[in-house]
Amino acid sequence: MYPVMLNLNGKSILIVGGGRIAKRKLSKLIGEGAHITVIAPEIDAWILNQDVHCIKRQFDLEDLSAFDMVFITTNDQAVNDVVYSKTSPQQLVNDCTNQTRSSFFNMASFIYDGMKIMISTEGQDASKSKQFKAHLLQLLSKG
Repeated sequence: MYPVMLNLNGKSILIVGGGRIAKRKLSKLIGEGAHITVIAPEIDAWILNQDVHCIKRQFDLEDLSAFDMVFITTNDQAVNDVVYSKTSPQQLVNDCTNQTRSSFFNMASFIYDGMKIMISTEGQDASKSKQFKAHLLQLLSKG
């Protein structure tokens, strides 16, 4: 995988799913200038209170065509399979339930002394990235 930072300003992003994982992904996307849509039959209250387009219904095959980036975050494998199967090669896809079906992964990150520091396990273990991030922050805070 090639490490890169993306300018999301003006990009259209779809999050399929409205629960815990969708909330975590959205929290990192807010403020990046993207047009974000969340589609799910049930959407977390925090998500509903954000400046994003929320559609409370099941995913429909026609939902995909207008988006540059797609996050698949549901706990319904059948829905995840359908969403993934209908994405196009031009779309960046992050299937949060199956790393082998992702064209990119998110990294743990933080800002320290004007630098954005990112940690990646290349989709292998998000909790390991979080633990290492906490360890680095602790080391850096000791000066």
